Amino acid sequence: MQNFNNIIMSVFGGREIELPLNIKVLMNLKKEFGLDEISYSELLKKVHCDEQSQEIREFIKNEVRKILYECKYCPLHLADCHTQKVPGEGSWNSPLMLIGEAPGFEEDRLGRPFVGRAGELLTVILNKLNIDRKKVYITNVVKCRPPQNRTPLASEVKACSKILELELEFISPKVIITLGSVPLNYFKPKSSIVQSRGQWIYERGIWIMPTFHPAFILRQGGEALKRVKWQVWSDFNRAIAKVKELKPDYDFN
Repeated sequence: MQNFNNIIMSVFGGREIELPLNIKVLMNLKKEFGLDEISYSELLKKVHCDEQSQEIREFIKNEVRKILYECKYCPLHLADCHTQKVPGEGSWNSPLMLIGEAPGFEEDRLGRPFVGRAGELLTVILNKLNIDRKKVYITNVVKCRPPQNRTPLASEVKACSKILELELEFISPKVIITLGSVPLNYFKPKSSIVQSRGQWIYERGIWIMPTFHPAFILRQGGEALKRVKWQVWSDFNRAIAKVKELKPDYDFN
């Protein structure tokens, strides 16, 4: 680790610099597990396919949560509606990631993503697909509840992207299901969820399936409800088929 620090200092002439968050996590990880000589790309492989992997993933999860809990990048952490930050949850080894928009009232109260009515519906969908919720990774683009559950502002998305990028890098999902317009536009700016849902996006080596947020389903009625439920069910089935094609050995039960 000392050699790595010396290289950093020599490159920047001894000046103190703000290291990228992923490098900070890497340095702490190397120190914790005595991995001074391993490269960054080799380390990412160890996160998923090494006998030490479970310990490494748990350490990374805790490091990312520390960064989240200390985050003051945007004013949301000072909002009256915000009582605690809501980290992602689930398996850090999952090939499937579900990304929503931001926490609501129940999520803020309990400190967990998707635990309100929309979360209950999401769990039902996963159960019908014979998928244990704990075996996928579920998170939001923004980790603090916006006032009156409004759509997160672009500045809030940009600020919170620091955490989401760490999740994406260290989990390295094969498939992502984006729930709603905010995560869709994170990967494909200026997109319409109505026009884009059900259409594959391939970015960063990840297959991304946009679909409606469960809260949108709950707001529907009559024929619109039947149509939207069928569309979301179809999107989830296609995403699950893709992830099983890419990672057939992963057990979702």
